[in-house]
Amino acid sequence: MASTSNPGNPGHEVTGRKLDEMFDAGEDVLDYFDMEHAVVEHHPPLEKRVTFTMPAWMVSALDEEASELAISRNAVVNTWIAERLRRDHRRASSSNQE
Repeated sequence: MASTSNPGNPGHEVTGRKLDEMFDAGEDVLDYFDMEHAVVEHHPPLEKRVTFTMPAWMVSALDEEASELAISRNAVVNTWIAERLRRDHRRASSSNQE
């Protein structure tokens, strides 16, 4: 496991797990980070916005399902699409093994 040294106390090293424990206990862990040379990583968003056009009856059906499940319309759409993609992936995987 990798360790990090304390620049203010070079002989004092801690593991990532120990650093997590110290942080969770409310201890000040900033001395273990080089704030003068901080690196900020920028990652692309994991989500993409998609717009659907559908008949009003479909939107009403989605809203009814969302209300029944106490979730958003968006959550219903995401769940249904994910279920279908998983099912199709499983079907494709099993047919490739034959």
